[in-house]
Amino acid sequence: MDYRRLTRQNFRLEMLLGLGRSSQVYLAHGPDGVKVALKVPRREVREDRAMAERFAQEVALSLTLNHPNLVRGLSGRPEGDGAFLAIEYFEEGTLEDSLKNGPLSREVALECLSQIAQALIFLHDRGIIHQDVKPSNIFIDGLLFKLGDFGVAKTRENPKPLERAGSPFYMAPELFAGGSSGPESDAYSFGVMAYELLVGKRPFVGETLEELSYAHLHKLPPPTNLPPNLDRIVRNLLAKDPAIRATPQAFLKAIRTPEPQPANEPAEGKDKNKSKGLFGLFRKR
Repeated sequence: MDYRRLTRQNFRLEMLLGLGRSSQVYLAHGPDGVKVALKVPRREVREDRAMAERFAQEVALSLTLNHPNLVRGLSGRPEGDGAFLAIEYFEEGTLEDSLKNGPLSREVALECLSQIAQALIFLHDRGIIHQDVKPSNIFIDGLLFKLGDFGVAKTRENPKPLERAGSPFYMAPELFAGGSSGPESDAYSFGVMAYELLVGKRPFVGETLEELSYAHLHKLPPPTNLPPNLDRIVRNLLAKDPAIRATPQAFLKAIRTPEPQPANEPAEGKDKNKSKGLFGLFRKR
């Protein structure tokens, strides 16, 4: 079935999944019975030019970007009273939902981060800044993790979708300071999420926006018990200066590089983990 030809009326609504600031999201069924998440922009969004353009961009990006670690758009209409976006539905929900039930194992956390890093590299290579990398925008299907929600994405065609976008818990220091977003700010948000998944808590907390802003701008992340190589790359992702901040590519390289072994370790132990990188190290543990 060619979903691209469908209109909103072709989908049967089953239940409301969530209410956002800009849209309502429903669990719906396509004509062939396939479950989808159906986003319908609020009336005030459809009637406001700037907000309507952001929704239209989200529809366009969701339908045209094709990567195994990005949520796939199935059908949509960018504007007007019939505007909507149908995307993949994930029974398991989001990474945020999963974390409410307890932390991920380190091996699964690394797998998740590896996949999202690849999604970010794909976007950045195309001049797209996601601007809202966080667990609630990561969707889960078994051991498959996908980055979704392009509602505030920054593109070459739309370089200023919002003055400041993203969750304060994951936002880069330069954005708090009034700077502009770029691949480096996405990398920082990814670094906050990496710390959270691997350590079990966020690196920076605060009760108010002012406290969070100060923490991101001035505080260092607390010490971890991670292997040195992994601790180092996570801290480099959280560098205050975007010019020296690590990239998703550097993260992938770090987790695929074997952790140096102590000089007095038996040869048998060295061979056992050779070339497995941090994935192999955590499997052993």
